[in-house]
Amino acid sequence: MKEDEDIEIMFSRIQTLMSGLQVLNKSYIVVDYVKKILKSLRVKWRPNVTVIEEAKDLNNLSIET
Repeated sequence: MKEDEDIEIMFSRIQTLMSGLQVLNKSYIVVDYVKKILKSLRVKWRPNVTVIEEAKDLNNLSIET
């Protein structure tokens, strides 16, 4: 996540990348995308990421907006 970027813009950018990967026949399972999104968040989001990781089963978490 870029310093001046909000979460909606970052998510949109990741969705664009995901679509591009699908065109190239390179796909990942949803849990991989969720982990990449959580990992890419800035340090100020780290407490929220920790709560999400501990409270949710990432294998069943969707990336719906």
